[in-house]
Amino acid sequence: MDWVIEELKPFIDEHYRTIPFRECTGIGGSSMGGLMALYTVIKYNIYFSKAACLSSAISMCMPQLKNELQEAFIDSDTRVYMSFGTKEVRGKKGIELMKNNLNEIEKQFYLRGASFHLNIIKNGQHNEASWEKENKVYFDYLWK
Repeated sequence: MDWVIEELKPFIDEHYRTIPFRECTGIGGSSMGGLMALYTVIKYNIYFSKAACLSSAISMCMPQLKNELQEAFIDSDTRVYMSFGTKEVRGKKGIELMKNNLNEIEKQFYLRGASFHLNIIKNGQHNEASWEKENKVYFDYLWK
């Protein structure tokens, strides 16, 4: 993500009509990209105030995420949208494990006064067709 901060974002802000301020800068992704969007809004909160994290691959690194969150400064105007589909995990135990992990993350954002929205998509799958249906929901949440 250093490359995004040091090279990509400056390039975009220089060559496109952007409002480069933190309050106007968000990041989003799905699956591993959703994990990276979450990591970015945690680790680089001085640059990003919003993150859309769809079907984020968080289960493999919950201890590291919790550690990052505990050490990070998160501005109170931060907004995070996270989602997962019920068909992405195995049965009720999988749904409960994912909800518990996301509730831990949510708690850390709330402790800092930040906003967090969890959207559990009934019958949602781990694919672009499912994620596309969320566009209006997370754009409205992050930007309104």
